[in-house]
Amino acid sequence: MKTIFVFAYYSYSDPVFQSAVLPYLKLVKSDDLRFVVLTWEQAVFKLNKDEIKSAKKELLKHNIIWHKTRWHSGRFKRIKKAFDFTKGLLISLFFIIKYRASKIYSEGFPGAIFGHYLSIITNRKHVIHTFEPHSDYMKDAGVWTSSSWEYRLLNRLEKPIAKRAEYIITATQAYKEVIEQKSGKKNVLVIPSCIDLEQFKFDDTVRNQIRNQLKIKEHQIVITYLGKLGGMYMEDELFQFFQLCLNSDSERFHFFLFTNADQDLVKSKLEQFKIPTSKILVRFLQKGEVADYLSASDIGFCGVRPIMSQQYSSPIKTGEYWASGLYTLLPKGVSEDWKYLSDDLGLVFNNIDKSLVETLIKQNQIQPFYKRRNEVVTKLASLRSIKNYKSQIEKLFH
Repeated sequence: MKTIFVFAYYSYSDPVFQSAVLPYLKLVKSDDLRFVVLTWEQAVFKLNKDEIKSAKKELLKHNIIWHKTRWHSGRFKRIKKAFDFTKGLLISLFFIIKYRASKIYSEGFPGAIFGHYLSIITNRKHVIHTFEPHSDYMKDAGVWTSSSWEYRLLNRLEKPIAKRAEYIITATQAYKEVIEQKSGKKNVLVIPSCIDLEQFKFDDTVRNQIRNQLKIKEHQIVITYLGKLGGMYMEDELFQFFQLCLNSDSERFHFFLFTNADQDLVKSKLEQFKIPTSKILVRFLQKGEVADYLSASDIGFCGVRPIMSQQYSSPIKTGEYWASGLYTLLPKGVSEDWKYLSDDLGLVFNNIDKSLVETLIKQNQIQPFYKRRNEVVTKLASLRSIKNYKSQIEKLFH
């Protein structure tokens, strides 16, 4: 049996792991292939003993063996990250030897650093999924500066890591060309952030149940934002948009904000932008709940800031919106998604201002837009269907 060691620098219940790692491993299930996965558990995503036991049992059905270790951050970050790096290498080496893994698969660029050095030490081939300019993301978003040690370290490592990897998977054609130019690498595959169309099917019964429970009428519009706040993601801009919608038509609009952001921060933003709590539902959803609440929504908002490097990204939330049939609002220049969006299926915007809301209200297709969801799935969601990339993904593990 062939064994692949998977280094995922995320927690098991982190939406990124659930969306960007696990579905790919399950997709290529076979009797002669198994995965040994190492995750890094953060307190915010903590699972209890029963949840851990249940998850491990379910993963074994897909020939996935799950191991975990603790993530460190906060004060004395350099020391903690150095500790994590050393610990991560030692634990990973133990599992690679124990399970006789023949290949290393890493997710995201921070994880690719570990995978790169493990590849050198063990002489195993290394496959990188979601290879993106992480250092530029953080710099352009104002989280790091060009002189910070984090930026300088990651930026310097991008070229040698890309050059050594057996395969690189990136999200856009534009970044594939950048990688090929910088590193001379030819084994670069373009696979956007994929979703399972079966998992995100629209459910009219669930839609009515949720909206009735929340006392949202059929003619009212629910705008949903799914994801993080701050850094490369909009924060004040998002709440400003909500405020503008209510100023234009306070009766018509409702909002779903599904995030793991600090609740005190969210509360202060609602107060700052004068958004009544009666008009917004704020929750952190488990993976299995997302499709239900998207069914209850009408519009999906992509809150990735249109900074220069984000042209190379592929927000998973956009694919989930499309698969659920939502009319989508996309910032121009983020990923390549906005290039595929026709006026009847969504709106591409440059700025969040009153004119955006006015244009949105004028779109007669929005209500009852949910009745035309199949058009969205047919035209857009197939671009993100994980099944369309199965042969390319299988190629990575053999």
